Amino acid sequence: MVDDDEAPLIYGVEFQARALCAVSGVQDDDTVRFLVGTQSIKFENQVHFLEYDEESGMLGKSIYAHRAGEIWRMASSPNDHRHFATIYQTIEDSNVVSKCTVWQIPIDSTNDESTSAIIDDSSNQLHQPLRKRFDLNVPNSNIIDIEWETNGERIGTISETNIYIWNIEQHDSPQILSTGSIDSKSGALHKLSCCRWNPHISTNQLATTLGPHIRAWDLRSMKCSFSIDNAHPPYVRDIDYNPNRQYHLMTCGDDCRVKFWDVRKPNECLKILTDHSHWVWSARYNRFHDQLIVTSSSDTRVILFNIASLSSEPYG
Repeated sequence: MVDDDEAPLIYGVEFQARALCAVSGVQDDDTVRFLVGTQSIKFENQVHFLEYDEESGMLGKSIYAHRAGEIWRMASSPNDHRHFATIYQTIEDSNVVSKCTVWQIPIDSTNDESTSAIIDDSSNQLHQPLRKRFDLNVPNSNIIDIEWETNGERIGTISETNIYIWNIEQHDSPQILSTGSIDSKSGALHKLSCCRWNPHISTNQLATTLGPHIRAWDLRSMKCSFSIDNAHPPYVRDIDYNPNRQYHLMTCGDDCRVKFWDVRKPNECLKILTDHSHWVWSARYNRFHDQLIVTSSSDTRVILFNIASLSSEPYG
C-alpha cells in the first residue's frame, strides 16, 4: 500500500486498455509483473510487459505488437512468465469474431537477472512482435474467456454456450479433452461469460457465470456440481475461489455488491460488501493472504479489503 506522503507510480499506455493480468510463473524473485493489452480499432494493438522493483521503485517495460486484434482479456501461464493468452476480436468475412491465442514473449527480450529493457517512447523503434505458440479456437464459436489450470497443464475456455477443456502439454498441437454445453435446465436463456478453475479437489472443477447465476462443472463428467441462482441480478461479472478454503467462493456483479459463499450452502451468502456504487467488474483474492481481496468497479474505484473473519487464519 502507498503511504499518504508517497507519490503513486503512474504508467500510461498509448491506447485505450481493457485487459490487465498479473504475471505468474516466476519463483526466484520478488519482482511484481503485469501484462496490459490495448484495445484500438484503428491502430496496431500492443501488449505491455511491466516489471516493478519494490526496492528501487523502478519500473521496467517492454512493449510488443499484438497484430491479431483488439484485446479483451488476458491470462498468464502459472508455469512460465513468458507465456500468456489473449482473447481478441478481429474481422473475418465482414463479421466480428472473438478468438484466443497463446503467445510467447521473445526470449531475448526479457532477462531474468534484471528488469526488462526500457523502450524509449520518443523513438521510432518498431515494437517487437510476439511469438505465436498455438490457437485455442473452435469453428463457428466465439471464445470469450480463458483460464489456466493451476499446474499449467490444461486450459479452460468458454463460448457463450459451450465449455472446452484443452490439454496443452504438447504445445504444438493442443487437444480438446472434454466439452460441455448449457441446456435448458442450466439456464439456456443466459450466456456463459466468465470461468474459474477450482484450485482444490484435484482441479477437476470449473465454475462459470451464466447471466445472474453461477454454475460449477465436474470436468470428469461435465455435469453440474453446484449452482448458485440469482447471485447478482441481473449479471455476475466475476468469480474467484479462496486459495486456502476449499468451499469458499467470492462473486461480484451489476448489483454493485461483492458476495462470499460457502458452496455447500448456496441459498445464503456468508457476507456482502456494499462499498461500490456501480457495477463491480472484478474481484480477486490475494494468493498468499486470503483475508486480502481487491475489487474494481465502474464507479472508478479500486478497493482493497481486509476480511479476516472469512480467511483461513481468522485470528492470525
